[in-house]
Amino acid sequence: MRLLTLSVRDEWLAVWEKTGREPFAHPDYVALFAEDGEAVALHGHGGLLPLVLRDLDGGWRDATSPYGYGGPYGDPDADFYPAVLAWMEQERVVTAFLRVALEQQPPELALSGYARVALRENVVVNVTRPAEEQWRHYEHKVRKNVNKAERAGMTAQVSPEFGDLEGFTRVYLDTMRRRGAEQWYHFGRDFFAAMANLKGSFVVAEVRSREGSLASVELVMQSDRFLYSFLGGTCQEFFADAPNDLLKHAVIAYGRETGREGYVLGGGYTSNDGIFRYKRTFDKEGVRPYFGVQLTGAPEAYRELTALHRSVVGELAPEFFPAYRAPAAVSVSSAS
Repeated sequence: MRLLTLSVRDEWLAVWEKTGREPFAHPDYVALFAEDGEAVALHGHGGLLPLVLRDLDGGWRDATSPYGYGGPYGDPDADFYPAVLAWMEQERVVTAFLRVALEQQPPELALSGYARVALRENVVVNVTRPAEEQWRHYEHKVRKNVNKAERAGMTAQVSPEFGDLEGFTRVYLDTMRRRGAEQWYHFGRDFFAAMANLKGSFVVAEVRSREGSLASVELVMQSDRFLYSFLGGTCQEFFADAPNDLLKHAVIAYGRETGREGYVLGGGYTSNDGIFRYKRTFDKEGVRPYFGVQLTGAPEAYRELTALHRSVVGELAPEFFPAYRAPAAVSVSSAS
């Protein structure tokens, strides 16, 4: 495997261009999520795999996909994962956790150090249908809400850059606070401004009220084939006018007009929760399985690091990978 770093950014970009221009594999995107590590990518055996490498004690490192879908992108062959494990063993990388691209379902391999794990299902809207057919594929309440938003004077626009960065950030952060989202998700103005380095890999969708106020926003990442619902929010005062339904309807139209295949809405926080059910209303046929891959390149080091972590934290949350980064298990005491 060839390790690509930011020092060979042009080479990384050349490979990125050939493997579908997936935004989550762009070097500048990976760098945005590498504050605690190093932005890299592995290239070989037909695949491009973006990673964040992080230092561990004892000269070891581990790796994880950057936020979003982690690949591999391109056309990875049957030897891709064995080659990644061989690279990990050689480079003292204890573990790697990959959030696999939806169109690249990982194979079932009887391979030491390799585990395929099922994650929550995702919804991908097929945007290749004619407009009339797509309209019929929406559930009734989506059609009703789009019509409601339009009657209220709402208008939607999809742009190649931020037209109102301050307004976007305000709506987004207000939404995160209202939902009680973890602090990690409170991306601010500087984060969204840095997206300028990814011009062409995203569009900005917004819905405004009749008076011109921002009602709903979404940063949509894009590749040659797909659109990805990424980060967004809606003003509470406009909930009754259903602006987010109109926003997604507009993004779907943009995807159809630009020749994309799908609009990836993602999944819910938990299996079949309200968020997932809402996303499914846009395409009930678009539910896709979603997988992760857990790789262990140094089993003995993994056991030692986990034992050390357990001695400090106590009992660890089960099924967390890697276990040496697991939070403490939640203790539930029964009432007497």
